[in-house]
Amino acid sequence: MTSPTDKTRMLDELRQRLSGTLLQPKDKTYPRARRLWNAAIDRHPVAIAVCADAEDVGLAVRIASEHGTSLTVRGGGHNVAGRSISDDSLLIDLSRLRHVEINAENRVASVHGGALWHDLDLAGAAHHLFTTGGLVSSTGVGGFTLGGGTGWLMRQHGLAIDNLIGAEVVLPDGRYVRASAADNSELFYALRGGGGSPGVVTRFDFKLHPLQRVLAGIVIRPLAEASAALRVFRDFAAQAPDEYCGLMVLACAPPLPFLDATWHGRPVCICAMCWCGELAGGERVLEPLRRGGNVLADHVGPVPYVQWQHAQDGRAPPGRQQYWKTSCLADLRDPAIELLVEFTAKSGSPFSELHVQHLGGAVAREPETPAAFSARDAAYFVNLIGVTPWAEELPTVREDIRALHSRLRPHALSTVLPNFTNRDDGDPATQLGRDQERRVVAIRRRYDPQGLFSPPLKS
Repeated sequence: MTSPTDKTRMLDELRQRLSGTLLQPKDKTYPRARRLWNAAIDRHPVAIAVCADAEDVGLAVRIASEHGTSLTVRGGGHNVAGRSISDDSLLIDLSRLRHVEINAENRVASVHGGALWHDLDLAGAAHHLFTTGGLVSSTGVGGFTLGGGTGWLMRQHGLAIDNLIGAEVVLPDGRYVRASAADNSELFYALRGGGGSPGVVTRFDFKLHPLQRVLAGIVIRPLAEASAALRVFRDFAAQAPDEYCGLMVLACAPPLPFLDATWHGRPVCICAMCWCGELAGGERVLEPLRRGGNVLADHVGPVPYVQWQHAQDGRAPPGRQQYWKTSCLADLRDPAIELLVEFTAKSGSPFSELHVQHLGGAVAREPETPAAFSARDAAYFVNLIGVTPWAEELPTVREDIRALHSRLRPHALSTVLPNFTNRDDGDPATQLGRDQERRVVAIRRRYDPQGLFSPPLKS
């Protein structure tokens, strides 16, 4: 912002011309409107432009650009680093742009920029057509996709970006452009895993895949058996068919109705699995993950995919203090396993979780159209998820997660997944790998020479 006068003029123009709503700090609804899923993020945008449609987005972007005001964009607001909001910037709020249109004949979904995975999955369920989406249904389609997009269907059908066939983008000067393999291909490259966008994506077009029911669920064992369970998971994942996707969770047991209440709140190892192939064959393939050891609960069976997509919502409510770190691994060796188990046994946080998920399959195969995503050589990624309901506990949780991340570093690759980096990791582009970073930065400079969409993050 060049001066208070420019700020006043910009806000006056937005108020007069915006079809949606402009919220300022003086407005009663502003404090609630600036909240994000991660309660640890406490930032104050100069105003929030709640856009009514794509035309509103172009208008707001053009006016902010003319006055030299930096911009952030919020869809679902789930990013743990809070990259959708910044002090003294104009927040473009897309929460009213949630329409989803399914073309069942062509198997394509056209998704507005503020849609959540709940919206896309429910729309697709009517046609038994889906694409790789977030594990928590309130996650925004936009931010998830721009960061790569890992999910239960990724080993069979690729990441979200591998299923993205086109996008409509509002550039900093207010122009609308189409980004695809054929149109503005460099912009399309940056959108697919570059950790951000030099503009506002108001529509995503995804390939869809026929699917109705999956074989999915969880098997729970005591933490004392976590090391053995992780080794079984590692060996199984090394030869697993692409139809299988698995996730190991080390955490305190939630109060699940099918788990003996004496185990609620105690450290356990949870093996979550999803088989998106033929169900009878899946029963045979997944059997090694379900047998052996002291199984406290086996809750695996055929389930509608859309129901499985909502299964983890209860573990990720809004309003908690969150601090995450992430590591990509070429393999899951015993020393790394022991570090994770040891941390869980000693952790004082009943809400924190460690997630170990394997990649491979379609994720490891280079797509026909190049993308900025750079972690295709990773076999696993580990998310260190520090959580507490109480702000006063966050410093301790944060330091514990940082210490574990440092101890994992010798086992990790240099690249990471942009969706899971925290605000102290800096710009996700810097972790893409040298070649991808250069290319993404050059694309940003071309489309956003003033850096309106890449302001420095503040803690």
